[in-house]
Amino acid sequence: MWKAVVFIFFWLLEATQGANDSTIEKMRVRIGHIGAINAMPKAEAILEICRKELWKEGILGEDFDIEILSQNGCGESFEGVAVGADMYHQQNVKAFIGPYCNAEMDAVSKMAAYWNVPIIGYMASSNAFADKTIYKTQARVSLRTTNSLALAAYALVKHYGWSKVAIVTNTGSLAFERTTAFEEIFHSKQITVVKKILIDENSDTKSLLAGGYLDEIKNSARIIICIFSATREMSREFMQAIVSSAMNTHDFVYILPWLQAEAKETAPWIGNDGQILQNVKETFANTIIVDDVNGFDNTLITPFRERIEANGITVDQLNLQNLYGYIHLYDAMKLYALAVRTALNETGDPKIVNDGRFLWNKMRRMNFPVSIGGVSSGIVTMDDLAERAGIYGAFFIAPNRDDVVKVVEMTPYALSNCDGVKNKSGCFELNVADVQTGFWPSIDGRLPSDEPTCGYRNEKCDYTLMIIIGALVIALLIILLIGYIIFRIIENNALASTSWRVFRDDLRIVTEDEMKSMLSIGSTKTKLSNMTRFNKHHAIIGTNTHASFHLYPQRRPITFNREDMQLLSMIKQAVHDNLNPFLGMSFNEKEEMLLLWKFCSRGTIQDIIYNEEVTLDNKFHAAFVRDITLGLEYLHLSPIGYHGSLTPWSCLIDRNWMVKLTDYGVANPLEKWEKQGAINKETLKDGEDKSGALQATSIDTPSVPRALIKCTLGILYQAPEQLKNREQNRRRNIDQNWLKQNQNRRQAGDIYSFGMVMYEILFRSLPFSENSNIEEIIEYIKDGNRTYKPSVQDRSQIHPDLISLLQDCWSENAEIRPSIRRVRLNTESYLKVKGSLVDQMMRMMEQYANNLEKLVQERTGMLEEANKRADKLLSQLLPSYVASELKMGRPVPPKTFKHASVMFSDIVGFTTICSSSSPLEVVTMLNAVYTGFDDVINKHEAYKVETIGDAYMVVSGIPQENGVRHLMHLSDVALEMMVFLSGFEIPHKKSQRIKIRLGLHTGPVAAGVVGLTAPRYCLFGDTVNMASRMESTGVPEMIQISEVFKLNLNEHYPEFSTELRGTVEIKGKGNCTTYFLGSKKEVNVEKLHDIFAY
Repeated sequence: MWKAVVFIFFWLLEATQGANDSTIEKMRVRIGHIGAINAMPKAEAILEICRKELWKEGILGEDFDIEILSQNGCGESFEGVAVGADMYHQQNVKAFIGPYCNAEMDAVSKMAAYWNVPIIGYMASSNAFADKTIYKTQARVSLRTTNSLALAAYALVKHYGWSKVAIVTNTGSLAFERTTAFEEIFHSKQITVVKKILIDENSDTKSLLAGGYLDEIKNSARIIICIFSATREMSREFMQAIVSSAMNTHDFVYILPWLQAEAKETAPWIGNDGQILQNVKETFANTIIVDDVNGFDNTLITPFRERIEANGITVDQLNLQNLYGYIHLYDAMKLYALAVRTALNETGDPKIVNDGRFLWNKMRRMNFPVSIGGVSSGIVTMDDLAERAGIYGAFFIAPNRDDVVKVVEMTPYALSNCDGVKNKSGCFELNVADVQTGFWPSIDGRLPSDEPTCGYRNEKCDYTLMIIIGALVIALLIILLIGYIIFRIIENNALASTSWRVFRDDLRIVTEDEMKSMLSIGSTKTKLSNMTRFNKHHAIIGTNTHASFHLYPQRRPITFNREDMQLLSMIKQAVHDNLNPFLGMSFNEKEEMLLLWKFCSRGTIQDIIYNEEVTLDNKFHAAFVRDITLGLEYLHLSPIGYHGSLTPWSCLIDRNWMVKLTDYGVANPLEKWEKQGAINKETLKDGEDKSGALQATSIDTPSVPRALIKCTLGILYQAPEQLKNREQNRRRNIDQNWLKQNQNRRQAGDIYSFGMVMYEILFRSLPFSENSNIEEIIEYIKDGNRTYKPSVQDRSQIHPDLISLLQDCWSENAEIRPSIRRVRLNTESYLKVKGSLVDQMMRMMEQYANNLEKLVQERTGMLEEANKRADKLLSQLLPSYVASELKMGRPVPPKTFKHASVMFSDIVGFTTICSSSSPLEVVTMLNAVYTGFDDVINKHEAYKVETIGDAYMVVSGIPQENGVRHLMHLSDVALEMMVFLSGFEIPHKKSQRIKIRLGLHTGPVAAGVVGLTAPRYCLFGDTVNMASRMESTGVPEMIQISEVFKLNLNEHYPEFSTELRGTVEIKGKGNCTTYFLGSKKEVNVEKLHDIFAY
């Protein structure tokens, strides 16, 4: 048969050597479709639908149209080859779609390559077609080509980090071809094929088990790639053999590339009637199928059916099992039309349709959307070899689900700078993305590794060391267990001799008379307590420890369990400023049990609240509430965890007015022992009120009658859930387990009780209306099934936020009650808590002391400032040296200075100026003049002695002696005064200038303080008189100096120039020669050194 085919092929080939292509008129290109007999009915109708769609999309038109010629092949005589030759030579076909089957596709593709005619395969899956050196003009749009599924299988293996796989395949040419494709891909991608198992093509489960193939797999691999010629049937037989050999554990992964020759086959676990064969599906529990992303769903059927029905074709006329064949047929024709349209647009040459290789190149890396049926795989993507690059998925077979589970999706992406023809690849890779993780039926949901840690046959593990380690671990556990048992024995012995047990012989009960005698020793004014609490229950432990106690009749010995002993030990060890120390417990002696607590001399909070003689202000309220919250917070954070019976009589007050909580933690054990019949309720003596954990009591006030003495008022302070729990325990039999509340509930119950106690502290009454019958309320709520919520009666007395806090504390829902920390912070904020009462008193005293110290500092500062002002004023009246001596209380005796200079000044015409000026103007003028003079004097070693009217007296060398420098300083002062007046204007007479006379003389001067009431520093002596005469006999605007002053000045300071005036008659001196002081020349520096050295 093959010889006949070859003969026809070469005959036709020779007949067409010289033939020329016929001219295409109006660009109506003929396409030859070679189908298969009884394979795809109505295939030509699908092609016609595609042609119409291409017209609508504008790909086909008047300039370019397609004529479809369809004939069937794929028969026993390879008719498709002859059909292809006839179409090309006789019917002038320019392109081929098909043939349908792989065998005929091989021959026709080779002929098409020789004719340079494009050929598009829509069902061809053979890997041989990927060789474009042979099939030069062939393109393929099929999703299930062997090489593409091999690439998808590799991407999956790489994604899960595997590098070693085994391949299971069967005999036969098709299986060999497929296996070769996978091996080539794995080899090029560095995936090691550790084992290749070849089974017979017709093997069943029994032959597989008998052949020993599975043992080879078990001993060589954990990741198995199954490649069969008949995928559906062979995979079912193989997986049944796997289950039979117990290799269906989560340690093995079986990957099934869903390779099919032509039409799509149903899953192996789907029967002929379409039902799921559950027993078969369970054998695939450890498999992953690699297929087209839509391979296991029916998303394409409905839109495909709607489209063909819209074109007048019914579903019954088609073979829907070959749905992908119809879709790929449509894709093939559209691929060709797009390639031709692209070529025409680029070249503009109609003859380009005759160049199959050119058109094939246009199909490379082409992308176009699928229109028939909506979508097939999104967008058709062609790789660099004009092979379809599809979107693939990995599907896990979950036996407990009807549908397979897509766990991985693989999307193609193009590689840049890649030529597929040269490197024989499509230049595409797959991007793998997890759709679902944790699906594998292992403990952690993770897939196994490709090689076990200990090897496939445990050859890499030596268990000797593990056995030794295991033995050591077991021995260590035994030692720890023995140690734990010994520890428990020692602990139990330690608990048996606990520190909280008080033997009866170690204590002495104090009688009532002895107690009154003890109380009479102290001052009743310091206790502020009527002593209604504990006045009947007192004892002395040891030598001098004063204790108060509760007495319970004991009917039989108390048996403590571990929890009770630990609780009592924790209560004994509790230490806090606001907790009353638990001294111990006396039991199993004298048919009575005693709970002993340290005695607090000022009684209870209840005693203070309802004592009308005691005035409670805000400081008392804040201090009491603060102490209670601090004690409760410590208990809630301690191992004890709760109080359990907070009432006003369980809040004691010590001698320092600090509140201490008592009876904490013992309410639950007492209730349990009473239920067990070990003890009875506390026995009270006549006239005694109860004051313990869950004790009955009364409030000794007019608002609460004494009739309530025998009523269990403590019920009012318990939360509703606590009352309900207690009632349930009361009704339980002795042999039934004791119902316990968790620690959070117990703490919430403490918050409820605290709200009641805080209300009593603030208002000195219960949080019920005045008309309420307390006894009826107790009877109403005692079983816990009914509630009577407290309320604030007078909202005007406290902060609104404090009202909200109380209401939260009384909430019937224990979960929303505030924590003790929030209660403490809120109360400290609202009540402005600043410590205990003693702390507040100490703080007040400290504040007073600080204020007093601050006041002293302020007064001292004021005194220092006054002293500074007085010193400044004194220094203005007297020389600084004299003022300092007077301040220190030392006398300043008169002193004679051998060398000093005196200067007098006088304003010329002062009387005339005064006559034409007001007193204020005169004073303003003199103040301005003398202020200028003072500034001049301050620059030099001179001292202004006094001013009398318009007279101004200055001295230098007194009271601080300065050698001969007084000559220079006073001369400089005189000259600078003249300079100052030269530019001075009278404030109220701008046009008139002031003229003065200056007189200077030097010589011995006597100086001293004169007067007590207004002491003045005065100068005496002939030198003073002579200086005055120099001024009075002087000339206006001139400085007259005596002869003695002139001689001394010229001797020591020659830079000063003088001018002889002549002889002047001086009163009391006669005629004297005087001089005028002129100016001052530049100073000789060396001379200055000599002067200062002097």
